[in-house]
Amino acid sequence: MGVSAVLFGITALMLIVGIVVNPFFLAVAIPFAASAYLLWYQASGKLGDRISREAAAGNLGSRERSAGFDPGPFGGRAGAGADARERARRTRRNRRRARGSREPNQPTLQPSEARRILEVDASANEDEVKAAYRRKAKEHHPDTDSGDEETFKKVSRAYEALNE
Repeated sequence: MGVSAVLFGITALMLIVGIVVNPFFLAVAIPFAASAYLLWYQASGKLGDRISREAAAGNLGSRERSAGFDPGPFGGRAGAGADARERARRTRRNRRRARGSREPNQPTLQPSEARRILEVDASANEDEVKAAYRRKAKEHHPDTDSGDEETFKKVSRAYEALNE
């Protein structure tokens, strides 16, 4: 809303200067006015409401329907942050599964073997496992001088095994 107000102020100033000094400033004021209006329209929630109404009425274009269009958190939707976190969690899980399906010859690690590779206790929580993974990944990453690709892959598989 603040940026929109500033753009409206610049538009008003350009209109006054355009009338008093040079008509060129009237043409320059048009993009400022359009930007100010669009920012206000979005920030006020009216854009989100309009998109939600059109989605409910089925007036979305074919591209939006086929993509499962979601108007996003703008427009006053409650709980949008939790929805986004859940979507991100599912995306990460699906990507892990897809990576696992690309390497069918790699055996799945038992949790005890994974803990041994990451050097964590059986009672280690998620944060401790993550910290151990990061430490080992930095140590064995192939891009480092002392890195080893096979060891890095083992560390990655161990972390994935403990996260499932």
